[in-house]
Order: sequence, then structure tokens, then C-alpha cells
Amino acid sequence: MADRRYGFISGACQETIKTTVELRHGYSDMIDAVVTNRMLGLPIFLILMYLIFMLTFKIGKYPMGWLEMFFEWAGREITGLWPAGSESWLSSLLVDGIIGGVGGVIVFLPNILLLFLAIAMLEDSGYMARAAFIMDRIMHKIGLHGKSFIPMLIGFGCSVPAIMATRILENRRSRLTTIMVIPLMSCGARLTIYALIIPAFFPGKWQGPIMWLIYFIGIVLAIILIKVLRLTFFKGDTVPFVMELPPYRMPTLKSVSLHMWHRGWMYLKKAGTIILAISILLWLASSYPKPGKDSLAGMSNEQARQARLEHSVIGRLGQAIEPVIKPLGFDWKIGTALIGATAAKEVFVSQLAIVYAVGSEQEGTATLRQQLEANYTPLTGFCIMLFCLIYAPCVATIAMTKQETNSWGWAMFQFFGLTILAYIITLAVYQIGIRVPVNQAQQSGIEISGLLIKAG
Repeated sequence: MADRRYGFISGACQETIKTTVELRHGYSDMIDAVVTNRMLGLPIFLILMYLIFMLTFKIGKYPMGWLEMFFEWAGREITGLWPAGSESWLSSLLVDGIIGGVGGVIVFLPNILLLFLAIAMLEDSGYMARAAFIMDRIMHKIGLHGKSFIPMLIGFGCSVPAIMATRILENRRSRLTTIMVIPLMSCGARLTIYALIIPAFFPGKWQGPIMWLIYFIGIVLAIILIKVLRLTFFKGDTVPFVMELPPYRMPTLKSVSLHMWHRGWMYLKKAGTIILAISILLWLASSYPKPGKDSLAGMSNEQARQARLEHSVIGRLGQAIEPVIKPLGFDWKIGTALIGATAAKEVFVSQLAIVYAVGSEQEGTATLRQQLEANYTPLTGFCIMLFCLIYAPCVATIAMTKQETNSWGWAMFQFFGLTILAYIITLAVYQIGIRVPVNQAQQSGIEISGLLIKAG
């Protein structure tokens, strides 16, 4: 109770007192003089987030590689149970549907654990409360309460509890505005997409900056959208902000480990239930109906596999929407993955793994990242991440928006509004990108990465 009382007093003083000759004492006050400084606070926060993303890739690539090798080995072992050249639906389901779909999501578990470990350390140390205090200045300028930053921060983990956390906002206009933009915070599910795309198209030294850039774009778009909404749909005064600044503490191993394990377990539970069920359904849609044998006569093995995939339910659906998404640099395979990701963002990775396992002659010998690198450009890879960052949130988020706003109208406004915004921004980025004159010597991933950083 004493900590809370003095934390409240400290927050109130720092929010209201403009000048003082009082000398501050104690380590917390000395640290706050730097990390909550009007000029230094925001750059320090951005640098910390950049370091977290860089270390997530630097350290996470090793256990991720081990998991990839394990699932490749498991796929080969299961395939070896059937005679060579035979076509078994059970073998395809186990290898392409379950291992390819669920395994394609689980390989990114190390990145998820590392990211939440770093966030847990920042939260338990007391720094995240300072981050909210720093962001209050920006939030006031765009017309939101400083408390809105807390649900937005939670949105980096998952949009569903983040939307529930908007209950701390007393003002309905501020609450609705915050709910509308929370999906622009890159949740843990989107991290699996970034962890697939970034290593496939960008060299090691650019992976941290590209990751930081995607998160930063989401934050900037949220700020712009908040300002637009506050000037149009949700006009009104901003409520003053007072918050508690708890004293700094050294994070304990037990606390951060429990936080990391809780998030990791939720991720594994989702992969073993929802993602598994969706992967099996997507495998069925990617495998049936099969074309007649006469229509495959005279084709090579690769041509026959491609024809079967295009004849399937998912293939037909993808080709139907391809004319709409082609200006974004996407083909029908990416289109089907985007449709599946509406159920849960991780399904994007599962669907691509299933499509390329079913449709590739090199299955079992090339990882999904290698196949993406062979079929798409870094610009397309960046546009995939950009579109997945902005477009329609998952079904669970839409349901939570409806519950918290008590209106399907606001839920549909969020769904279609963000999708239209994603289409417009991605279209502009891709069309500008393909028109930038780049000579043959500059078409490496490094040059394109640098171009995207400058554009961001």
C-alpha cells in the first residue's frame, strides 16, 4: 500500500510540477531523471525496443534451426513408412498437413519466448510504467488519454486482452478510439509471420532494423489513425492523466520465467488445438477435389502436382481473388494464406507450409523460407508483412470488439476499415517499389533492405 501511495504521489508530481529546486535522492529518481527526460525518454524507449528485436533474431535463430531440422527429420521418417513413389492420403495429411502446418508455427516458439522474456524484464523492472508516462505527452497531442498506451502496449502480446484492458478508460470516446487502433500493434501471432519472412529475404545485419521498422510503422499508423478518428467520429476533450510510477526493482528469475512460460504455453496450446484443426481443414481444401488422371497425362511430376493444387478448393479460391491482390505483388498462394490468417494470424505460416509442401517437387529438401526466397522478391516479402500488419484482425479480436463496444457496426468498421487501409498502403508501397530504378548490381537483399529502411 505504501509503494502504491508514493507511486501515485510521484506520478502526480511529475505530471504537474514544471520547475523545482528540490534535489532528488535515491536510485529511482536518478534513473527517472534520464529515462523520463522530455528529450531523451522517447529515443531511449525506441533504442530499447530495437535491441530487443535484434537480440530476438540473433539468439533465436539457433533453436529455431534445431526445430526446423527436427521437423524435417520427422517428415522424412514418416514418409519412409510408405513405399517410394506411392501416393497416400494419410502420409500427406501427417507430413504436409500436421507437421507442415503445425510444425511450421511451432518453429517460431523460440522467438516468441525471447520476445516475451525481454518484455517481462522491462515490466517487472518498472520501466514499462515509465514508457506509458513518456508516451502520455504524445497521446495528449493526438487527443487520447495517456492510459490508452497501456492497452496498446498489451496489444503487442495479443489484441484480445488489450481490447479488454480498455475498460480502464472512463471516457467512451477515448475507449472506442483505442479499440479501433489496437490491431495495428503487432501481436505475438504476427511475429510468426515476421520471423518467417525477414530471414528469408533480408541478411542478418538487416533483420533487427526491418523488424523494428515494421513495429514502428504500426505505431505511426496508429497515431495518425487516432488523430483522424478524434477529429471525425470521436470528437471531444482529452481527460487529464495521472498514473502511478512504481519504484524500480530487479526482475527475479522466477517472475520473468513464469511470464515467459505462460505466454509460450498459450502459444503451444493454440498451435495444438486451433492451428491443428485449421491446418487439417486447409490440407483437405488443398488436396481435394483431385483432377482426373486423364487431365494429368503427359505432365511431369512437378506439373502434375501444380495442376492438382490449382484444381483443389483452395487453389480455385486463390485464383478467384488473385486479380484483386496481384497489384500488391501477391499471387494466389499468398492470397489463400491471407484468407486463412483471418481465423488466426499464425495460420498464414501454416497455409504457406501446406501449399508449398503439396505443390513443390522439392518437399522435404527445402525449408519454407528457402522456397519463398526462390519464388518472391524482398519487396514482395516486405509488402506481405506490411499487409499482415494492417489488414483485418483475427476473428477473436473482432468478436471481442463487438463484445466491448456492444455493436457489430463498430466491429465491422474495424474489420473492413483496416483491410481497405492495408490495401491502399500496400498498393502504394509495391507500385512505387517496382518503379524505382534499380540496376542489376543493386538487386541484392542488402540494397533493397536499405531502400526500405530509408522509405520507412
